[in-house]
Amino acid sequence: MKGIPGSLLAVALICAGLLLSTGTPLFAEGSEPTTTAEPAGGNTLYLPLAQYDYLSLDSRVIHSPGAGLLVLSGESLFVGLYTRHTVEKKLPADYPDLYHALELVYDGRTNRHQYLAAFKSVSDQPVYGGLHTVQAAAVYGYEVISRDRLSLALGGGIAVGDFGIELSNGRSWPILPVPFIRMGWESRLLEASFEFITGPNLRATLAPESRLRLHGEMRMDEYRDIQDLIFESSLEYRLLSPDSPLGDLAGVSLGVKNDHYGFALGRGGREVDDNGSFEVGYYAYFASLDLSLLKITGGYAFEGRERYGDSNPVRTGDGYFLSIQGMIPIQGK
Repeated sequence: MKGIPGSLLAVALICAGLLLSTGTPLFAEGSEPTTTAEPAGGNTLYLPLAQYDYLSLDSRVIHSPGAGLLVLSGESLFVGLYTRHTVEKKLPADYPDLYHALELVYDGRTNRHQYLAAFKSVSDQPVYGGLHTVQAAAVYGYEVISRDRLSLALGGGIAVGDFGIELSNGRSWPILPVPFIRMGWESRLLEASFEFITGPNLRATLAPESRLRLHGEMRMDEYRDIQDLIFESSLEYRLLSPDSPLGDLAGVSLGVKNDHYGFALGRGGREVDDNGSFEVGYYAYFASLDLSLLKITGGYAFEGRERYGDSNPVRTGDGYFLSIQGMIPIQGK
């Protein structure tokens, strides 16, 4: 999808991965399965959340504090997240050094009916900066297969954004139909899911009930070269047994990933065209400490690169990154 790199569905998965409260196992991302609790007795669970990401490369530094709210009610999830990205070290002329990210996702179901609505804007002028600064989608799916181990939901919906389709008057066509595919598999050996709306998302965990687990995920929102394949793989060890009095609340992991930031430039009299964009990507080796309500990840970042619009990537060197995510569960009626 042109304009903002990043899958809308990935937003829901990343935000759901922040959910690390006590209780029974449930899928999450962030990007690993972890533990969470479904609100008991039909109550609603509110989770104010905060995060801070920091990336330091030889010729680029990005600070990204953020805050939001995650709400769980029955089989429905809503998350809203705002992040402020500050880019340090000199950028080309007319490229701003401050960007705002607004992400809203609703994911719910009733029996076999599934609903997903998402909105995302990452720009120096979010929302009002033009159609290319916005992505939105609303889809419906029906679970055609519902078994103990296998589930499959199929459907479709519409997406709104700049898809690179121009009308005769030069304006972009803003609406496209999109498919909805959501498949899951659960067993003692493997938990896996595949989802497709604006792009494919594949996630898997080997030995999900073991204290030593192997996680993997990958997604691709557009293809220009192999670096557009966003992935993360990690080996995790849960420090406590689920049978312990404290429950399965802590774990450590080591892994490797390919990650990126993506921003769309809004209109505002600057010399870059309306569809200008700015991306920073990197590979990394990392270690992570998961303490349920607090998660800290950091490591060595290498082969940094950045891209302006449709230009070829420019190398930004090596460095390190740090990510801190935390939340406070509040039980509601």
